[in-house]
Amino acid sequence: MTWLEDTALRDLDDSVIIEATCMRCLHVWLQSPIQLLLKVVHRDVHLDEVAKHLACPKMGCRHVGVRLTLIKNEDTSGFVGGMP
Repeated sequence: MTWLEDTALRDLDDSVIIEATCMRCLHVWLQSPIQLLLKVVHRDVHLDEVAKHLACPKMGCRHVGVRLTLIKNEDTSGFVGGMP
């Protein structure tokens, strides 16, 4: 099993952004899990099903099938300190 099969769309946090890449034209777009939940019929859809059935929004392409990447949208700050 891959991480796409293990992860359900409803399990993703609001701070996660989904980057989708079309397999045909390589168009890249970003969507939130909430936007995708509004499009699907049931809430227990897994990310592998989303990747298999999501269509490219680019005009003239409309290819079905994408590659998904999760992007954490959290504030990350490095340690800033020094010797006194």
